[in-house]
Amino acid sequence: MTPVTFLSLGPGDPELLTIKALKTLKDADVVMVPATRNREGVMKSRATDIISEWHLENRLMVYELPMLEDRQAVSLVYDRIFADCVRLFEEGRRVVVAVEGDVSIYASIHYVMERLEEASIPVVQSAGIPSFIAAAASAGLSLVSQQQRLTIMPGDADAETLHRLLSSNHVVVVMKLSQCQEAVKDFLRQNPQTTCHYFENVGTPEAYHTSLSDEILSRQFPYFSLCIIYPA
Repeated sequence: MTPVTFLSLGPGDPELLTIKALKTLKDADVVMVPATRNREGVMKSRATDIISEWHLENRLMVYELPMLEDRQAVSLVYDRIFADCVRLFEEGRRVVVAVEGDVSIYASIHYVMERLEEASIPVVQSAGIPSFIAAAASAGLSLVSQQQRLTIMPGDADAETLHRLLSSNHVVVVMKLSQCQEAVKDFLRQNPQTTCHYFENVGTPEAYHTSLSDEILSRQFPYFSLCIIYPA
């Protein structure tokens, strides 16, 4: 039987899919993707948008994930994905679970992968282009150079940690930036000499990039935002 594949779709640009990812999607019987509702109640899924650009939407199974900090509600959705993966695998179907970005970087879907492994269901993981790599490329940046070190943080950055890392020659990538925007903004206000590149919606038509502090401080950080901060 074919293992369940956890597939990385890249940051949002359909052309940033790997050749292997596209082949996997074309060979799949079922492709499971997450979706959320915006404030107007409209279902949105960046994964669906990417896959639909390749005219492969006929094999999609869409699962609505609550955006609220309701761990129990999210767990129930992952329980459904797990159960469907097991059922379809046992039916001999070729199953893909697809997520934007790279499935190895702060991807909560790993919870499902671990449960499948515990249930002796074979799984494989397919690499993709992370959003911060695509962001650096889109802005023509050298992400790290010479003796610099790279630190990737989730949305729990604070001024003390940022100062410590940048003082020790670390380039800092802050992902899930909307979760810590006040802490990051406070740090930038206190350290105006810092070079910070801010990105929204990397790889999509709504992509935005600036390194101007005033512009960064005036923006409301959306869900799909990140920044790259360089040591002085």
